[in-house]
Amino acid sequence: MNFKRIQGIFLIAFIVIDVFLFMMTKNSKVQDDSENAGSVNSAIVRDMKRDNIKVGRLSTTKQTGYYLSAEPQTQFGDRLNTLKNQSARNEDGAIISDFKNPVKVDTRHPERTLNRLMKQQGFVLDADEYRYDPDLSSATKVVYAQQGKEGPFFSPNARITFSVSDQHVVGYNQRKLADVKILHEKNDLITEERAVISLYQYNELPNNTKILWKKLAYTRFLELSGKEVYIPTWVIAINNKTNSQVQIKRINAFNGASVSTEKVQEQQNGKAKVESVGN
Repeated sequence: MNFKRIQGIFLIAFIVIDVFLFMMTKNSKVQDDSENAGSVNSAIVRDMKRDNIKVGRLSTTKQTGYYLSAEPQTQFGDRLNTLKNQSARNEDGAIISDFKNPVKVDTRHPERTLNRLMKQQGFVLDADEYRYDPDLSSATKVVYAQQGKEGPFFSPNARITFSVSDQHVVGYNQRKLADVKILHEKNDLITEERAVISLYQYNELPNNTKILWKKLAYTRFLELSGKEVYIPTWVIAINNKTNSQVQIKRINAFNGASVSTEKVQEQQNGKAKVESVGN
C-alpha cells in the first residue's frame, strides 16, 4: 500500500472522528440548553401558582405548523337547494337556515344528536369539515369549528353555530373558508407551556386568574387582496375575580408574541409589514 493511499485513509478517518465528536458536543449542548429551559419554565410556573394563577396541566409536546391562505366562501349557488327540511338563504356571505321542524337535543350533550344528523345528507353543507367545539358552545348555541388538513380554525369565518331554544335546535348560521393553501414549509411551534408562560410575562395573566381552556388553532393574521393569512395560534380562555367574563388571549405559536401586541399594516405594494406596538 503506497504512502499517499495510507495518508488518504488516515485523513478520512480523522474527518469522520472530528465530525462525530462535533455532533456529540452539539447534541450535548442542545440537551443542556433544553434542560436549562425546562428548569426556568418550571420556576416560572411555580411563580404563577404563587400568584394564585390556576393553569392546569401544561403540555410540553412539540408541534409544527404552517402559514396558510384562505378566503371566505360567500357564494353557495344551487347547493342550497340540496338542504332538506329547512329554509336556507345566503345572507352577507353566510348560510342562514331555519329548521321546519326544530330538533330536540339534550342540552348537556347536544353533540350526540347533532353528530348523528351531521352524517345525513342534506342537513348542512360540507358537514365532514366541521367538529363540535364544547369550549365555544353554551346553553343557547352549539358551535362546530371548521377543520383543515393542517388543524382546526378558530375564526367566525369558519364555524357553524346552531341556535338552541327550549331544548330544541331551531336553525343555524354557517360560514366557511375555501381554497386553503400552504404558503410556506412547516416550522416548529412553541409548546403549550411556553405559550402560557409568554402570556404571564406579557402581564396578561393577573393574580387570581384561572385558565379555562387552551387550544392550538389557526387564526387570521392579516388580509391581503381578499385573501386571509392564517397562522398557528395558542388560544387561551381566562377569567378572574375582578372580571367574571371570559377573556380570549392569543399567542403567536411561531414566535411566542402576544397577538394583541402585533400591528399589521398593508403596504401600497401589496406586501405586509408587522410592527410591534405596546399593549
